[in-house]
Amino acid sequence: MDKIKEKLEKLRIESETHHGRAEKAESEVKELKAELAKRETEVQSLNNKVTLLQENLDRTEKRVEEIKLKKSEGDREESQVEALQRKVQMLEQQLEDKDRNWKESTEKARGLELTAEQADRKAQQLENEKTTLEKRLDEMTQKYNVVKQELDSTLKGLEDL
Repeated sequence: MDKIKEKLEKLRIESETHHGRAEKAESEVKELKAELAKRETEVQSLNNKVTLLQENLDRTEKRVEEIKLKKSEGDREESQVEALQRKVQMLEQQLEDKDRNWKESTEKARGLELTAEQADRKAQQLENEKTTLEKRLDEMTQKYNVVKQELDSTLKGLEDL
């Protein structure tokens, strides 16, 4: 009887432990999903900035072409062309930097996705373990009740003697 109680206590403790682990894993999954959403927002923001820089670069390149045409009319506009070319180079450098940042953010987002998927799988595995342990607990409880009934009827039979 004491062994059954000890075993039931042990199973209950194990169940609580697994339940705690499952809750922890679920909270980690939520945190990872929030981090992933944050990173996706950052990626989208960087994509928008890249698009704006690309448009800005296109406009600047058009302006450079216009200034080159005007240069043929006079050398006094030459300094403006050089300034715009420097600006184009600067914008190209910025574009390269933003592109590099975007790629790094994408890599991080992929890593977070993998981590989230692993956490989801672990949470599912823990949930399955919890279900199995709950079934075992139910079976043990039923066995305990059957044994208790048998013991009660045996004790009653002994008392009747």
